[in-house]
Amino acid sequence: MHRSAASARDREGVVNYERPELLDKLAGAYVLGTMGAGARRRFTRLQARSIAVQRAVADWNNRLAPLYGNIPAVAPPPALWTRISGRIQRDGDAQPARQILDRLRKWFKPVVGFALGAAVATAFVSHNAHLFGMHHMSAALPASYVGILQDEGGKSRLTVGSHRHGETMTIRLLAPLAIPPGRVARLWALPAHGAPVPIANVVVGAKAPLPLGAPAEEVFAGISRLALSFEEDPAAPRPTGPYVLSGPCVRFW
Repeated sequence: MHRSAASARDREGVVNYERPELLDKLAGAYVLGTMGAGARRRFTRLQARSIAVQRAVADWNNRLAPLYGNIPAVAPPPALWTRISGRIQRDGDAQPARQILDRLRKWFKPVVGFALGAAVATAFVSHNAHLFGMHHMSAALPASYVGILQDEGGKSRLTVGSHRHGETMTIRLLAPLAIPPGRVARLWALPAHGAPVPIANVVVGAKAPLPLGAPAEEVFAGISRLALSFEEDPAAPRPTGPYVLSGPCVRFW
């Protein structure tokens, strides 16, 4: 009787966890590393026996895969290592603690850098799809190119969004853009090799999608960064001044 009751509770737990919306949130927290230790252990056990959970985790890994080479590393704050060292030393000898901390640093630095960058980019895009002109997204962002341009202080100022097979893009200003008189704000694609390629001029207050002049696949393929400069010539083939905004251009599919 006891075994049957336990099995029933276990089955009930699996069904509860596998509600689509809840499962997607849990899988996201699991992959991004934001899930608590206890919950992570329970989710790992659930994953071992549930195909639905395995698929949800795989789906989140696939969502993050395009970010591997496009999101800059974020260094953990120095205070983090101090807190880790303090906790370790409270539990044991100081010398082994320093050795453990050194090993943690070597492993943790690139992981934290990617995880924080990926978490920020994914969360920002997923929860602010309207900023990219993708109001109809359901559980996940449709296959798209997205860009988040920042100023020199690291503040996000402008977003760019275009469906993978679309021929228009949506630009949203997150903060006022003071364009000098007699100049235009020109958006550029920055290929890894070669000269900047003009995309369009940003019009303050414009709400309609801007035509790309070519399919998004042609405009953004191979482009990892976007930038904005102020130009006198609205049709400038190359930037003549410094970039006032720049940021990553990421594929989401």
